[in-house]
Amino acid sequence: MNFPQFLRGFGESDVEFRQIRYALAVAKDRSFTKAAERLNISQSAVSEQVKLLEAEIGFDLFRRTGRGIESTERGRMFLYEAERVASDVLGLTDIARRLSGVGVDTLMLGIGSGLAPILLPRLFPRDNPRANLHLEIKTAPTRVIFDELHNERMDIGIIADVGPDRVPSGLSSTPLFDLDIMLILPPDHKLASHPGPIEIGLLVDEPMIMNELSIGYGEIVGNMFNDLGLRPRIKAVVDNVETIKVMVQTGLGIALIPAGAADLEAKAGLLALRATVPSRSLSIHVYRAARSLSRRKELLLTQLLEGAPAD
Repeated sequence: MNFPQFLRGFGESDVEFRQIRYALAVAKDRSFTKAAERLNISQSAVSEQVKLLEAEIGFDLFRRTGRGIESTERGRMFLYEAERVASDVLGLTDIARRLSGVGVDTLMLGIGSGLAPILLPRLFPRDNPRANLHLEIKTAPTRVIFDELHNERMDIGIIADVGPDRVPSGLSSTPLFDLDIMLILPPDHKLASHPGPIEIGLLVDEPMIMNELSIGYGEIVGNMFNDLGLRPRIKAVVDNVETIKVMVQTGLGIALIPAGAADLEAKAGLLALRATVPSRSLSIHVYRAARSLSRRKELLLTQLLEGAPAD
């Protein structure tokens, strides 16, 4: 298939459109790794789709040099035209939104790992669906959300408070609500049937699955032990709560995560939830850059936060 033929078929296949998006991201970042991080997918997925695209068009788009990834001559020509066509295709979506009375502004929202089950019911209550609210949501660790806000690839981020001295310059925060920290265990764990809240001291010899140690939940959990002069037995450090829950389900350890993050698994009998003594809570904040948002985005943000009242 030659280049004009490919472009005539462009948009007919989701796979081909995805390949173009990935290739454009690699060209922009000059790195498969950075492109994967920005797209929030694995590097192997980006590489695989770019290879499939190269096989389809019959030539290489990129070459490796001492300075990283560079586009080949034909690759630059192809991606220049592909970006124009991709913009046209996406523009049709915007036209459809305008014709249907929906604004084209999109609020780019970042949600901290593990908070989606807690936040989404608050942000989108069933009795107020907010049909005109258009969002792009990215779930990511705290550091990634701060980086996305700093680089203006995200409008707001909703994450656990890290304290004013840990917030990157140029970002401000507003408290939203508080959450308790809860212990999650395999249902057949010996502590799952323990009466009443479980003392932190009883967890010292248990293998702990931890989140990022220096920021977010991991730092708070570490302080729960440090404040008592104890050190947790860390089995693994994971950058997202979803993986933590799966590891606990498979019996690899126990974990302390925000209350509500594992309610569905507990109802399904996959995990046991327990309170701890002493208890500890974390404050969920909305972070945003100092730059002004468009009037419509400010309205969308106001609508969004009206669905998440402080506790």
